[in-house]
Amino acid sequence: MSTSMARPRTTIGTSGTITVVAQVCDESGRWVTAPAGTKPQRYRARTKYRDRDGKLRDVERFDSTKAKAEQKLKAALVERQAPSTGGAGLTSNSTLGTAVAHWLEQQARPESDLSQNSLDQYRGTVKRYVTGSRVENLTLREVNRVAVLEDWLQSVADEHGAGSAKSARSVVSGVLSMAVRYDLLDTNAIREVRPAKAKKRRGVKQDKERALTRKERDAVLAAADEHESEHHLDVADVVWWMAGTGVRIGEALGQQWDDVSLADGTVLVRGTKTESSTRVLTLPPWLAERMRGRAARTGTSGHVFASPGRWGVPDTTKPRDRRNLYREMRAIFDAAGCDWATSHTLRRTVASLIEQSGGGIELAARVLGHSNPAMTASVYLNRKADTSAAAEYL
Repeated sequence: MSTSMARPRTTIGTSGTITVVAQVCDESGRWVTAPAGTKPQRYRARTKYRDRDGKLRDVERFDSTKAKAEQKLKAALVERQAPSTGGAGLTSNSTLGTAVAHWLEQQARPESDLSQNSLDQYRGTVKRYVTGSRVENLTLREVNRVAVLEDWLQSVADEHGAGSAKSARSVVSGVLSMAVRYDLLDTNAIREVRPAKAKKRRGVKQDKERALTRKERDAVLAAADEHESEHHLDVADVVWWMAGTGVRIGEALGQQWDDVSLADGTVLVRGTKTESSTRVLTLPPWLAERMRGRAARTGTSGHVFASPGRWGVPDTTKPRDRRNLYREMRAIFDAAGCDWATSHTLRRTVASLIEQSGGGIELAARVLGHSNPAMTASVYLNRKADTSAAAEYL
C-alpha cells in the first residue's frame, strides 16, 4: 500500500513556482499557448499567491519577452495585497492621505475617548504637515520605510521646528499602527526613525519693533497647539492668553482665577507698571472659549497659569517659571517661522491689530494699560510725531 504526502500549504504572503508560457492570439481572439515553431506574440508569467485572508489566487502578468513578463510578475508580488476585509476598504496600496482621513474618523468616534482639543490638534497637524506634502500621495507600503519617513520628518523639523516634527510623527505613527492592526502592513517603520531635530539657526536677530501680521499670529497659535502633552498644552494656553489680551508676560503669570469672569468673558488685569495699567478687558470669543476649557481641565483656584509643581501636580499658589516659559515660547516662535519674534511681540501685535482694524490708538492704549496713547503710538505702533511744520518757524 503506497502513501502520498500532502503538499505543504503555501504560507500566507508567499507564492509558488512561477511558470512562463509563450502565447499567441487565435482566430477567435483568445490567447492560447503558442504552438511549437510559432513566434510568440506575448509571454504570460503566472503563479499561485496565498493572500492574507488565506485564499490562494492566481497572479499573472504579461509582456513581450519571457524575462520581462517574469520580472513584472515579481514586482506585482511585492506589491500584492489581499482584498480588504475591513478598514473602510483600505489596502497597502491606499495613499497615506486616504489612510489619514480614515484614522481621523476613528479618533472622532466616542470609543476613542479623545478630547475635542486633542482631535483639533490632530486635524491641524494633518492640515499643516501631511496635506500637500511629499508623503501624502505615497501608498502605505511606500511611505512605511525608514528613509522616506526620516527625510520627511527632517524637512518638517527644519521648516517648522522639532516640536512640529514630533507632532507629525505622532499622527503618522498612529496611522501606520492602524495599518498594522488591519494587517495591511507587517510593521510600523516609524518606530525605527530617529527623532528629527531642527537645524540650528545662527545669526537670527530679534526684531523688537515688529508686530505679527494676523496670518503670522495664527501660525504662532497653531504652532503652540502642536504640542500634545499636558505640559506643553499649558504653555500653549499662555501664548493664546497673551495673543488675545496684549498683557505683559509678568501680568499673564500673575493672573488669578478670582479676577477672571468666564460667565461674561472679562478679566481684571492687575498691572505691574503703573496704576493706570490695572484694567478690565473683554476676552475675544475664541479666547474665552479656550479658557473655559482650561478651567474645566485645571480648576479655577489660584494662579491661572500655575507652576507645574512636583510629580505633575500643579502648585496653584505659585506662577510658572518665567525662564522656562521664555524657552518654550522661543521654540514656538521658531516653529511658526517667526524666529525674529519675542514674547513681547504678542503685546505689540494686539496693539497693531486693534489699530489696523479701525479700533484706533486710544483703544489700543486702554487695552495695553497705557495712560498716554502717544506712547502707544510711538513705542508699539512705530508712529513718530510729525515735526515737519516746525521748519517754517526756524
